[in-house]
Amino acid sequence: MKRKLTDAVIRSINPLDERKIYPADYPGLELWVNPGGTKTWYKQYRVKGKKIPDRFRLGNYPQITIRDAELRAKKIDNDLFLGKDPKEKEVTEIEKLTLGDAINKFYEEEFNESSPYYSKATIKGFRAMMKCWIFRKSSDGDIMQRLSVVKDLQYTKLCKIKNKDVEILHKTISKRAPYVANRTIQYLRMFWNTFVKSKDNPFKLEARKLNTEKEYLDFLNPTELKRVYAIAFRKDKITGRFLTSHYKKYGLSVVACAEISLMLTTGRRTRGEVGSLQWKNYLSGYKPSFKYEKTKTSKKTKVVQFRIGKNAVEVLQTIQRDKFNNPKSKFFFEPNDIRNGYIFPSKDYGKKIGKNKKGKTPYLVDVRKTWKKLLLLAGVERWLKLYSTRHTFASNHYIQNKDVKGGANALGVTVSVFNKYSKILEDQVVEGIDAIEFEQEEQTDLIKEVK
Repeated sequence: MKRKLTDAVIRSINPLDERKIYPADYPGLELWVNPGGTKTWYKQYRVKGKKIPDRFRLGNYPQITIRDAELRAKKIDNDLFLGKDPKEKEVTEIEKLTLGDAINKFYEEEFNESSPYYSKATIKGFRAMMKCWIFRKSSDGDIMQRLSVVKDLQYTKLCKIKNKDVEILHKTISKRAPYVANRTIQYLRMFWNTFVKSKDNPFKLEARKLNTEKEYLDFLNPTELKRVYAIAFRKDKITGRFLTSHYKKYGLSVVACAEISLMLTTGRRTRGEVGSLQWKNYLSGYKPSFKYEKTKTSKKTKVVQFRIGKNAVEVLQTIQRDKFNNPKSKFFFEPNDIRNGYIFPSKDYGKKIGKNKKGKTPYLVDVRKTWKKLLLLAGVERWLKLYSTRHTFASNHYIQNKDVKGGANALGVTVSVFNKYSKILEDQVVEGIDAIEFEQEEQTDLIKEVK
């Protein structure tokens, strides 16, 4: 029996592994509950002359209440009666706003922590750059002096912003911080494409007008890879499960270590393709692989399924043994617990993790602390981003078999992109993913004491 959507009912709805849609009382009004916990209102409608219905995003609950959602849905129906497409009308209305007002509206309706579409790092970076370079809130006298001689875009209507204004802003920021200048314009371009949605995006600068940036391509060489992997992935030879004493001795999270091990053995992206990985994404059998609904590059390459090698399979099988044969396993949760479907579940989900904060993500989000400790234990003293696990896979793949096309297919990128990842190391040869060496006979002596 269909339940009437009330505040109490909506608050009681828990996210599932897949998005679920709950119809409201008003015709066409729907509440979408995403796996991450975000609850978003949509209005389904049909424009006269079009066969396929469309949906209009009304905003997130509880920022948009049930009453607010119904009023917005009624307004859409009124516009449709008058022959107006709500999406076209929305673009026209937004373009009348000033840049500052539009950004604040963007924050309120879409760009906040409850959104399933943006990472916390993206939100934090965007807000910091807008605060300084658009809203001009800075205690740095040099920055304020530089901005005082250029047009204040926060008070300029979106429809009045010209590409030349953006170029001048970019040059002004570049004199202080070239990388920040690029990032600020790229963030504003994203804001326009996702929120304003007008065709003529003034924040789209030609690549030649952006500042040249040195790409981050550092990686673990073959020796370093063996050392780090030997510490991250340690099995009990008798049970075939994770060696608990090893992880306790060095104060390591076994779930985080397993996640990093899978990153190293597959080259998949950190959070979107490994951290949030579910057991349903893992296709075991004769040709083990991961299958995703989409990836960062799937629109360009149309590839959403990737083969994995024997080392990655061993990591996954060890997790399964530990999960089902170890009563104290960090990977096991009750069948009705949402975390049970994730390969790397979060122990903090649903628990209080700070003042007025609860863990909202059912999978392990951040393993950087463990990554840093693994590097120190392995004697790798330079700083490496967690994303270098992908560079490491690409570079070692090329070192071992010199197959650029095969490496590109393994990562799901173009050959030109793989060339950047792999660093094109010309002096060594192998036979593919399974030829990468992850294990070493004597493992204990590899570990450096960390105080």
